[in-house]
Amino acid sequence: MDILSLLLGLVAGAVVVYFYLNIQLQTLKSDKIHLEVRLDEKIKSYENQINLINIAKVQMSKDFKAVASDILAKDRHDLSIKNSELLTPLQIQLREFRDKIETITSEQIKERATLSAQIENLKKTSIETQETTQNLTNALTYDNKQQGDWGEMILSSILSNSGLREGYEFDTQKQFKNDLGEAFKPDVVLHLPEEKDIIIDSKVSLKAYKDYIANQSDKRLLKAHVTSIEAHINGTSIKEYENLQGVLTLDFIFIFIQIESALLIALEQKPDLFTIALRKNIILVSPSTLMMSLKTVHHIWQTERQNQNSEEIARQAGAMYDKLFGFIQSMDDIEKHLDKASKSYKEARSKLSNGKGNLIGRAEKLKELGVQSKKELS
Repeated sequence: MDILSLLLGLVAGAVVVYFYLNIQLQTLKSDKIHLEVRLDEKIKSYENQINLINIAKVQMSKDFKAVASDILAKDRHDLSIKNSELLTPLQIQLREFRDKIETITSEQIKERATLSAQIENLKKTSIETQETTQNLTNALTYDNKQQGDWGEMILSSILSNSGLREGYEFDTQKQFKNDLGEAFKPDVVLHLPEEKDIIIDSKVSLKAYKDYIANQSDKRLLKAHVTSIEAHINGTSIKEYENLQGVLTLDFIFIFIQIESALLIALEQKPDLFTIALRKNIILVSPSTLMMSLKTVHHIWQTERQNQNSEEIARQAGAMYDKLFGFIQSMDDIEKHLDKASKSYKEARSKLSNGKGNLIGRAEKLKELGVQSKKELS
């Protein structure tokens, strides 16, 4: 009885368990079905989302390509414009640079041709200069007459460039005599205002200077050059140019040394040489200092002419003013006579056409009475 009850109890418990488990199983199956349905829905949803993403991806790719194409096209257009803006001036500059290069090249070719011709001329000139130099050397060395002629030529060139006029402000190679009847022919007599003259002497010997230039180690030649100038100063001072008939008040004598360096080197060797000459009323001049002195004389003459002409200018101005005053008076008289003539004309015209019994009225009356006439009074 107890065992049967136990068995029945076990069976009953097993049945209960079975039903419970079966219910749980059904519940799980139902949950499984629901989960599978939800899973399918999720899968479909995910598939739809994936499809949408793929569609969006394709569209985005198309849009990106389109946008990229537009951007590239715009950038290419902008780049083309910028390149055009940058390259066009550069191309112009390159073209101008090329033209300049071609021009320079062409000019260089012409200049080379010209330079070749000039070199040939320079060769000829160099040969001629060498010959001239040799002739000058010979003149300075051996021939005192040629040396003097050369100095006079240099002096003449300076005088012609100074603005002074030969025969007016200076005379060349004009002969004068002293009180003893001895004849002298100064190289140049330079005239100054207020009846003053300056004599220019250009016959300084430069043979010692030439020898020194050829052999500068021999200081004796330099000393001989200075001695030669001193001797010329002393020789000029005793000629007493101031006593020549026809030479006006004489203040100074210019000793013209034709070569600049010849004077400078002599003064460097003997600094008081200029003072020694000045004490004898002699001034040593080179081409540059002589030109400055002549320019000063030219300016003095210009000032003198202006002063001389100032009175004549004032007289001419006064006469012109008087003439102008008389002309204005004559014009005023003409105006008065014209006014009188105009007044007389108006009076005569009035008598002709106005008033009782005027001539025009009477003439018209006669015409009304039958007088024949070819013309009509206005």
